[in-house]
Formats: sequence, structure tokens, C-alpha cells
Amino acid sequence: MVRYITAIRVLLMLIIVLVSSVYLPDFFWKANKHENKKINVFYSPILKDFVFIKADVRQTYYADSKGKYYTRDEFEPLLPFLNFRQLMLAGKLPDVIDGVPIRPKEVSLNNINMRVQPAIIQYKPLQLFPLFESASGRLRLELPPDFFRIRSRMEFITSITNEINEEKSSLFTAALVKEGFSFPAKAIYGNPSTKKPFDEGYFVIDDKGKVFHIKMVKGRPFCKDTGIPADLDIVYMVTTENELREFYALAVTKKNEVFIVSYDKYSLIQIPVEEYDYKENTLLIKGDLFYRVITVNQENGYHSIVTNRKYQIISRTGESWSGSEATNAGIIASCLFPFTVQIEKDTTPYIDFYVQYSDFRALFASNIALLFAMYYFRKKRIPIRQAALYCTVVILTGVYGLIALLTVKDFDDDPGKS
Repeated sequence: MVRYITAIRVLLMLIIVLVSSVYLPDFFWKANKHENKKINVFYSPILKDFVFIKADVRQTYYADSKGKYYTRDEFEPLLPFLNFRQLMLAGKLPDVIDGVPIRPKEVSLNNINMRVQPAIIQYKPLQLFPLFESASGRLRLELPPDFFRIRSRMEFITSITNEINEEKSSLFTAALVKEGFSFPAKAIYGNPSTKKPFDEGYFVIDDKGKVFHIKMVKGRPFCKDTGIPADLDIVYMVTTENELREFYALAVTKKNEVFIVSYDKYSLIQIPVEEYDYKENTLLIKGDLFYRVITVNQENGYHSIVTNRKYQIISRTGESWSGSEATNAGIIASCLFPFTVQIEKDTTPYIDFYVQYSDFRALFASNIALLFAMYYFRKKRIPIRQAALYCTVVILTGVYGLIALLTVKDFDDDPGKS
């Protein structure tokens, strides 16, 4: 009976430890907020150098790499491709830059902006996708009456009746089999939106890792083995339908490599990213008539490179700064909390228990908690053998264990006596 009661008390303590490790650090950081830097990196075709837009809770700053600050009106002409509409309105858009005539339509066509966030990579959507008609002859794309999935075959399910369109399913399945597709599909990547200018369908990774391009043209299946190597280990693809028609998609691999799938027979162009971790970092790609700026945003810094249109590196820049752990509040938190548990993280869309351990400084608070626990048991005249298990919980969990100890009290009660 005594052992049974002891086990229940330890279990209650562990539950209190878990709850405390979630909410105590959260309350602590809400009371000691750390302001993260926000920096947007650009490359000026006028200065031939990097320029920055920096923001905090007070205002927005405009600066170049030499530390010179600008007003907004002074800064916008340095990025004529980004701000061409405003410059046209003000009559300040240059006619020629580096011998190239500046035409607003060409500028707009060549401006690209892509963002790859870790939460998007790890997100797994419902495996039902609309397959648009890519050659409808209509001005705008229209949603089809059915949605497809690829399991043991490619199936089209009518959304209103929930019935399988057998004729269409058989037609597309046969086309995939003919092309060498191995069922089921591991991943399906596309842009299921009617707001895009045209449709390029989906890129589908089959069971063997091969990448196929699937779309519907005049009611008939278009299925193509892209020839992208299966051992590339693609974890995510960003498909983009852009009038520029320079590339179909952006592919991210398990090795943190980034490739562009070009319109030239699906050939791959590797993008030179630096210190990129797709599970933790955000990747930004900004493009214009002359350059491509590729930025990896990390928690405590960034790395940027600028390339020409052939993705050959022209220049690079970067910065790192102290995170919240280097502040006074961070030092106190490291000493106070041996570990923290987060239920939600910015880098993933899923709820889970994400544990982050502190360093050796947490032993300071853990030892104080242990001494207090020993004093507490001595005052209660609890035998050392009985108190040892509870003290072990306290030394391992620090302040959380001490809170649990003081919550689960009456250790001197003997359940064998009335």
C-alpha cells in the first residue's frame, strides 16, 4: 500500500513538472520580452551593393552596407525594380540602367519573390487535390468538379456525390503506368489556386523517388517522367506559375540543397545557399531584371548572396547577433530552468512536446532546490530512504520538482493507519 501511494505521488510530481516546464518559462519570457531583429536584404543596381530595410517596434530604417542611412524617398530610387510603380508616379524611374532600357512591363515580369518556411515544408496537407484544365481557352482557371489522390492508382472523386469517376481515374492511371510511375505517391506538390495566370499541374514523387509532372490538357492526361534523380531525396517543392516561364519549381533536398527545375527539359540548376537548414531556417529568393538575392534567415542572424541571372555568385553579406539567451533574462532563465518544454514552435505546424535543455548553469538552481527539499524532509522527519526518490526528482528537474514537492505534500501520512 505504501509503495502504491509513493508511486502515485511520484506520478503526480512528474505531471506537475511537465506542466510547470511548459508554462513557467512561457510566463517568464512574456514578462521579459526579447525583441528580434527584422532585416530585409536587397541588392541595388544603382549602388552595386547590398542595401537593407531594418525594422523594430519604434520605426523602419533604410541603410546601405557602409552604414549610411536614408530617408524613404532617398532609398526607393536605389531599388528601381522593386519600387518602379512609385518611381513612375513620382517621375523618377530611370529610362536606362547599365545600358538596358527600363520598360515597366519587363520589370514587372522579371520581379520574383519566393519564400520557403520550415513550417510549410513539414506541413502535410489533405491528400486531395484539384486538377485544373491547363488548356481550357478561358481567361481564368476554374475549379474542377472533382479532386484526385494517388494511392494504389490515381483516383478522381466527385466532390458533390463523393463518387469515384472511374473513367477519368482509369485514363490517368493508365497514362502514369505507361510512363513508369510506381504507386503510391510519396508526395504531391502543386499550387491549387485559381488566382494564378496559368496552370502547370503537379510534380509528384512516386514510391521509388522518381519525380513526375502531371497535368490535364484538353481533358487528356499529360504525364512525364522529369528525369530528376531519385537519390536527390527531395523533401519539398515550391511550384510557381509565372509569366516569366523561367522555372517550374524550387526543390529542397534532405541535404539542405536547393535546386531550380527549369523549363529546359526539367534540368536542375543548383542555387548556392549558405548555412541553410530547411528544418529551422527561412529561405527567401528575390529576383529582378539583373539579379537574384538569396537570403537564409536564421534565429540570430542571416546569410545573403547575390547572383546574376545564371546564379553565379557576385557578392555576399551576413550578420549575426546575440539571441535571447545572451540577455540578462536569458542568463537567469538558464540558471533557473534546467529545461523547457514547448507545445508549439514557429518552425512546425504540429503540436508536440519540444524539449530544449539548458546548460551546466541550471545545476545552480537544482542544487538549491535539492537543499531546500532535504531541509523540508528533515523538518517533516521523513526517513532518508523514503525521501530519496522525491529528492531524485527534484535534483533532475530543479525548480519544477521543488514546486511539485511542495504541491504533493503530507509525506508523513501513513496510509496504513486510520
